[in-house]
Amino acid sequence: MAKIELFKEIMQMVSPGTELRNGIDNILSANSGALIVLMSEEDIKRWQTLVQPGFYVNCEFTPQRLFELSKMDGAVIITEDAKKILYANVQLVPNSDIPTSETGMRHRNAERFAKQTGRPAVAISRRRAIISVYWGGFHYVLNDYNLLFTKLNQGLKALEKYSESFAKALDALEILEIEGLVTLFDISKTIEKAVRAQMIANEIEPYILETGIDGRLIQMQKDEMLREIIETIELLVLDYYNAETALEENKLKEVFSRFFQMTEKELGDYSRIASVLGYKSDTTITEFTVFPKGFRLLRKIPKIPMSVIYNLVRQFSNLTGIESATTEDLKEVDGIGEARARAIILGFANLRKKINLSDR
Repeated sequence: MAKIELFKEIMQMVSPGTELRNGIDNILSANSGALIVLMSEEDIKRWQTLVQPGFYVNCEFTPQRLFELSKMDGAVIITEDAKKILYANVQLVPNSDIPTSETGMRHRNAERFAKQTGRPAVAISRRRAIISVYWGGFHYVLNDYNLLFTKLNQGLKALEKYSESFAKALDALEILEIEGLVTLFDISKTIEKAVRAQMIANEIEPYILETGIDGRLIQMQKDEMLREIIETIELLVLDYYNAETALEENKLKEVFSRFFQMTEKELGDYSRIASVLGYKSDTTITEFTVFPKGFRLLRKIPKIPMSVIYNLVRQFSNLTGIESATTEDLKEVDGIGEARARAIILGFANLRKKINLSDR
């Protein structure tokens, strides 16, 4: 399971609004601690050498029952769907040779048990009043609710800043594309803004998931600001990667992922972005003119599918060739009839008209 999918599954169990989180919050409010393990009865049989059951409860889960049973020293075992409480006052004896960074006995046991069994364990610290979640080698400390929303507000402000900056860079790029004046610097700058916006969105995603049902509005705000940004980055790569033909899907994904592997410092070095696009590192990016193949602007014309756009690029090589094509030229391309040919010509005409109006 991918890390982000694992995190989502964990947050679905312990985020605000869930019955399990209500029980955990009750324990914290009482200035108490607890160790909760999620596993099935089959898991208990499988790991019977690590689990020494105390009391067999086998009752429906409620936050109040969890709170009362956690007053005993041992762990509480609940089912994976958090619908039933199976055991209370359970002693866990995981392998002591398993490395752990924790110091408290409850947290050391939780981390080792999760690593050894692959089952989720939640440790609630009475002294520090924190909730730690362990699952396999995964470890996450839930944020204080007020701190969580402070981080989210800061993240949304940064995301808004870079989203607006990207939109402005894209508008400027559009004019340069039509005029045939795009340099490597221009395209690198535009991609940098887009990647930074997406990176910030990735950073705040765990916080949004952690808010549970309270984070729906924030999720909507984030999605609105990032609308179509991933597709735009992919189209920019298709347009400007240094190759005579359009990239195949696997190569496109490889180039795309490399942008998100770059550090903050590397993103600020536009020559590195240019090198990811296939240009030599010693290229003078402010002077080197590049020409789009036409993917992004054609994508803005309604009812022109990507398969047809690929055919256009194969036929005419770049945006200049496509824009210069007559109706008859366009109709020779597979997938284009009279209506689509007119739509493409009209689309470019409207784009030029828009640019001319904005220049006034």
